[in-house]
Amino acid sequence: MASLSKLPGSLRRLVARHRFLLALLAVAIGVVVGAAAVVFHYCIEGWTWLMTGYTDYPTHAGKPHGVTGWPSWLIVIVPVISALLYGPLIHAFAPSARGHGVPEVMLAVKRYGGRIPGRVAAVKIIGSALTLGGGGSVGREGPVVQVGASLGSWISSVLNLPRRRMILFAACGAAGGIAATFNAPLAGTCFAMEVILGGLSATTFAYVMFASVSAAVVAHLALGDTPNVNLPSNLVLASSLDLAWVVLVAIVAGLAGLGFAKFLYICEDWVDALYRWPEWLRPALGSLGLGLGLWAFPLMYGSGASVQLEALTGTYSIGMLVALCVGRALFTSYTIAIGGSGGVFAPSLFIGACAGMAVGQALDPWSASTAAVYGVIGMGAAFAAAARAPLTAALIIVEMTGQYSLILPMLLAVALATGMSQYLTSSTIYTEKLLRRGDVLDDPVEKTVLGRRSAGELMRELTACLDAEATIEEAVRTFGTVDDASLPVTRSNRFVGSLTRLQLMRASTRPDAAQLRVGDIDLERDRVAPEDMPSRFLSVMGASPLRTIPVVDGRGSVVGCLRTRDLVQLLYDQQHRALHAGDGVTSWGQRMQRRWRDGAWRPHWPGGAAE
Repeated sequence: MASLSKLPGSLRRLVARHRFLLALLAVAIGVVVGAAAVVFHYCIEGWTWLMTGYTDYPTHAGKPHGVTGWPSWLIVIVPVISALLYGPLIHAFAPSARGHGVPEVMLAVKRYGGRIPGRVAAVKIIGSALTLGGGGSVGREGPVVQVGASLGSWISSVLNLPRRRMILFAACGAAGGIAATFNAPLAGTCFAMEVILGGLSATTFAYVMFASVSAAVVAHLALGDTPNVNLPSNLVLASSLDLAWVVLVAIVAGLAGLGFAKFLYICEDWVDALYRWPEWLRPALGSLGLGLGLWAFPLMYGSGASVQLEALTGTYSIGMLVALCVGRALFTSYTIAIGGSGGVFAPSLFIGACAGMAVGQALDPWSASTAAVYGVIGMGAAFAAAARAPLTAALIIVEMTGQYSLILPMLLAVALATGMSQYLTSSTIYTEKLLRRGDVLDDPVEKTVLGRRSAGELMRELTACLDAEATIEEAVRTFGTVDDASLPVTRSNRFVGSLTRLQLMRASTRPDAAQLRVGDIDLERDRVAPEDMPSRFLSVMGASPLRTIPVVDGRGSVVGCLRTRDLVQLLYDQQHRALHAGDGVTSWGQRMQRRWRDGAWRPHWPGGAAE
């Protein structure tokens, strides 16, 4: 496959620019990611069965192993066994696969042109399957988003596509992962646009939708076409007056989602403060505590999808729902903190469902709607508050549950939860991880002409340099070979200043010009360092009479120069490219119209008069 990167330049340009081929490639990426999601699904079920004897342990919570009959207390060592496998694997081959994965995809798209190593996909599938199948209380969406984005990026790199196409197809892979995992192609598309790309575009939306739909179709063929949360009945908001209770549910579930997002990183801080041993061993040592917790509260095993469904069908009391809500926040946070690999999307939905159901059951005497209505609405509100992706939150819940009649109250709850989140905190459950380690997604400086390029990146080589002991005559001859208005002067290879043509002319008219040395002249001292950012060197250039500023390193050596006209040329080039960016983009209809105007479709009769 690596040989494909040597495709002829014309073929690469055709793939990169022809929209029909781009759409086909988006569909192909969706198919690959859908297949990867299916493999991931069966890997989780297979490891769960091997460890517990069941493909879904929470429905058999507390029972002996389903195949061997081993006692239920052996669940204590199941997470340890899993961690001994995935801990060294992730540490050795893909450290970025640790945790929930989505922030790493966001960072790769925003800062690294969508480039994600292909090995991340394989490590993430194995590590997350071992984590989830071994009892880790995390979600499936984070791993499959990172797997999908990694596959989209890898395919783009194999085809040697440009940066903007690599970003596009990383987003296509992420959308396909969500679509295949949750049976939600529209929500997968919105997730990629809102969370991964951070904005909506009609053209991009179409490509991402192609990938999302094709991934969902593959998942349908392999896993069946049923809602991810298959409720036994259709739910409706029985009265418009119940919208007042929707507001209450949005507040309670939204606060629960925000609380989970904050506790997740508090737990990481606690574990970081206490752990002092090798990083690859951290999951195994920490999993002993996780195993003890699962023995005491086995409903927290794995992703908890079946427990969430039972909660929405009214199986649990208010007290149990609160316990499930708190337990999921605690177990998920701890699993991530010890180095487990899994998502936080599904846990936030679980927490929202339990919080919404608890409020719904408490409101039962006064509400015309069933508690399950508020449970489903709570799912969307919790995720909207945690991730601040309102469109995704609204759509993914109705697609996951098939409850399209709840779209109106869902939109109200999501809007309220998102607004509350923006009022109470400046970060989301995804961006908080990046901010804590100093990574910034939307840097206003990056959108400027020079961005964060240092003087060392923008400098050019010196055309000439003067020695401080050179005579005026020698300096005149040197200036005659270059077109610069000034040249740097050094003594023992150390910068002492810059000599301008005007200074040289004045020095040459002095009576003692024959005895004068360049170093005796009152030179200009302005200079910049290679590491200086635009905010620094532009201020120097603006205040200096020089139009060529020497770049001097820490040892005093002149390593290059910054010229005003080079920066102006850079500004012109970017402006020119922006003005003509759309000139080469045409549609099939436009090309047909142009051919008609050019006469390509007009009949030419034999023997006709020449024009």
